[in-house]
Amino acid sequence: MDEVMRYQFIIFTILTSIAANAQSLPNRYQEDVFDTWTETSEVLFSTDVPQPVPGGGFYEWLTGYPLNVDEFETTDEDLYMDIFQPDGDTLSMRPLIIICFGGGFLTGSKDHWSIRLLAEQLARRGFVTATIDYRLGMNIFDSDLSNRAVYRGLQDGRSAVRFFRADAAGSNIYNIDPDQIFIGGHSAGAFIATHNAYLDKESERPLSTYVWTQDSTDDCPDLGCLDCAGDNQEYSGHANAIFSLAGALGFTDFIEASDDPTMVMFHSEDDGTVPYTNGEPFSDILWLVVGSDLPNVYGSSDMADQADSVGLPYDFHSYTDRGHGVHEDDPVLYTDIIPGVEDWFYDDRLKPKNVSLTGDSTVCSDALYSSYHASSISGGYYDWVIDHAESITGDAFSTDVSVVWEEDIPNLKVSLVPYNMLRARGDSLHIIVNKQDVKTNTWSGENGLWTDIAEWSQLRLPRYCDDVIIPTNSLTNVLTLPPNVQSVVRSVSVSEQALLIISNGSSITIKDKDTEE
Repeated sequence: MDEVMRYQFIIFTILTSIAANAQSLPNRYQEDVFDTWTETSEVLFSTDVPQPVPGGGFYEWLTGYPLNVDEFETTDEDLYMDIFQPDGDTLSMRPLIIICFGGGFLTGSKDHWSIRLLAEQLARRGFVTATIDYRLGMNIFDSDLSNRAVYRGLQDGRSAVRFFRADAAGSNIYNIDPDQIFIGGHSAGAFIATHNAYLDKESERPLSTYVWTQDSTDDCPDLGCLDCAGDNQEYSGHANAIFSLAGALGFTDFIEASDDPTMVMFHSEDDGTVPYTNGEPFSDILWLVVGSDLPNVYGSSDMADQADSVGLPYDFHSYTDRGHGVHEDDPVLYTDIIPGVEDWFYDDRLKPKNVSLTGDSTVCSDALYSSYHASSISGGYYDWVIDHAESITGDAFSTDVSVVWEEDIPNLKVSLVPYNMLRARGDSLHIIVNKQDVKTNTWSGENGLWTDIAEWSQLRLPRYCDDVIIPTNSLTNVLTLPPNVQSVVRSVSVSEQALLIISNGSSITIKDKDTEE
């Protein structure tokens, strides 16, 4: 039987078969595996969060943006998201990417064209994605008060994370793995992501997010703890990893340890809105605004330096000529953005790691059977590819298979591609199987060492399919296996007048039976 024997998982069904020339599972998360997606619009995720009101003044009148908000006066606002799911997907555990729009905390929406493209294209690769609203409004004339806008966005991003963790723990409508929730965005949306990852302690909150005085007269309310705005507050809003498109941090010291959430960053050196290294945001336009006062922030280059210093894994895509819209090649995305985002999440978080394949690498011509074992993966699926098998025992949800090989085929091979419960593909593993003829290998010397090749009748050391004979010659034979030598043979026959000594640290394995001293 010359065809390849392969266990095949029929996509989106629980069906296992052995089929000729079958195909592996699709490379979910790294390739487009779905043609379309299903969008659920205007899903409420956060209710009655306090929104500062516009403060008026010349610049608000001129631009129409809430850039001089009264932090001491608020109205309650509900926040919504749009959710994108791979169309027809029935996988019960899926990673989620939450995507936040840019706009300097002054403008923008979840409907921005490039944000939607990110969500749609990532959904085609098997992620569930969500584009979210968050509260807008900043006071750009007071660096302390401006921190409150970033903190509100951080709270709203965490509220979106909590929404999905609550769903996973309850009705599980969206089939999300609560341990694989990622967040990212562009510009202000990237600020939300970076601060979600690294401003993760109450002690790191800016002082102005507590009760604070505006214009020396009005008390601004305490914005509350990281997970104190919005719904589902019994869950954590801390994401597992992030992506940042032209983002920054308030302080690089927020990146503290190698086990912090990891990140992939995209930033261009000629960005005039969010500094590539550090400085005040909006440097290309704020010189036009009299009295503006924003704090320094630390861009992707400085974040990368800090990650290096603490041993935090990250990926950094640096450019020289993309400006602030690092991902937008209007009207499409730059072609490296989607692969850059999903490759990082796949390699860092999703892909099965440390999977091993063990089993027989040699079979004898008179015993053409062998067995193989893969290390266990939670919810694993095992795509076994076994060439020239007469029969195979096992299935694609088992870590073990046994094989009876065809005769007269010199080159044999076992391959395995493992998948985990998220159906993320691991690295392909292989064992080349050497078929040996059965030989008799007789010791022809007298006293000596097992490693003396010239004294064996086959003029080589005994091997897997050898029947080893140690006879009695003119004198009593003493054959010694030196220290730290391991040998595998088919059988060993020692005459009554001969002596086989196995030194410490050495062994002779007889097929499935070990003889050690």
